[in-house]
Amino acid sequence: HVAHGGHDHEGSPLSTRVGITMAVLGVVLAFAAAKVGGERTELVQALVGQQHAHANYQAQDIKHRMAMLALQNLHAEAEVGKTGAADMLAMARSADRYLHESQLAKVWVDAFDPLIEARTVSQEEYEHGQVAAELGIVIASIALLLRRRLPWLIAIGLGALAVFQVSRTYLHTRHHVHDAEARIEAAEKAFDEARAAGKTTEIDQALVDEV
Repeated sequence: HVAHGGHDHEGSPLSTRVGITMAVLGVVLAFAAAKVGGERTELVQALVGQQHAHANYQAQDIKHRMAMLALQNLHAEAEVGKTGAADMLAMARSADRYLHESQLAKVWVDAFDPLIEARTVSQEEYEHGQVAAELGIVIASIALLLRRRLPWLIAIGLGALAVFQVSRTYLHTRHHVHDAEARIEAAEKAFDEARAAGKTTEIDQALVDEV
């Protein structure tokens, strides 16, 4: 009776199959747990990158632009008996340039939002797969103790669900992350190019040299 209870209808040991199922579930669980930790790390890096872009937008460029505006203003006031039209024109051009660069910086900051959202959602989805694998291991353990096929089949179903959840999340996240990172790189490049082109023009340098 004990021997019959430890075998399925085909005569194969049920305990062996349950053990293999638990081993596979353990691998899925470990992978899901690793992906959860990895996504959290990537999320922190994305948040740090966005904060860097935001700080760059607010601090570094503003310091340089305000210094140039103050210098142009002082130079215009120092020109006794002159209208200072050239300086006012330069200030107007600088204002247009600052607006353009601030808009590019805002695009750079906003480009991080899809990446952060993808990392946040993927954490939750990987955790769902992790929970399914954990439940599968528990139910497989019950099947091993009771030597019953029904809990084992339920454990297999949970394992299949965990594999599907992890695989779907991986493919979905990889696609969105790739697109988001491409947009971030393009936005950062556009901002750097605009800032390098307008940070110190020949007119600005001539003004500095004259003062």
